[in-house]
Amino acid sequence: MGLIGVLAAISVPTFIESNARNRLWTASEQIGGTIRQTRLKAISRNTSYRVVFDCPAAGSLRSLVLTGDPLVDDDGDRCSQTLEGDSDALEMPLSVTYDHGEATALQVTGRGIFTAAGASIPLTVSVQYGSSTRTLTVSATGQITFSNIE
Repeated sequence: MGLIGVLAAISVPTFIESNARNRLWTASEQIGGTIRQTRLKAISRNTSYRVVFDCPAAGSLRSLVLTGDPLVDDDGDRCSQTLEGDSDALEMPLSVTYDHGEATALQVTGRGIFTAAGASIPLTVSVQYGSSTRTLTVSATGQITFSNIE
């Protein structure tokens, strides 16, 4: 019984830490995947898109097609609407948050070039779970680089 207790005392914290790293890793990869997928849609359809942070709610993000009509594209309720070409909202796993700084959105042209609304490119997004952080950086050409978990 004592041996089982010692093994449990060693393995449980390791399991908990592994689970935390997995949540952080998965969330950052999901954000990067959404950005890559949005760029691919923009290029293949030769249409501009936005990856909007905190859309439709804080802690989520969504890819939205740009129609070219400012009344539609810049509508304050745009995140609640769904047009053909829009993605579903990506919700972060429980207790995972992300920080996109001053940027409200990433916009990608039909040629695959990114700009950031409210910030400059390259844009850095930090994903946090507890005291651990993983960052991803998006360049103007859509290249995404990840940091190791800190």
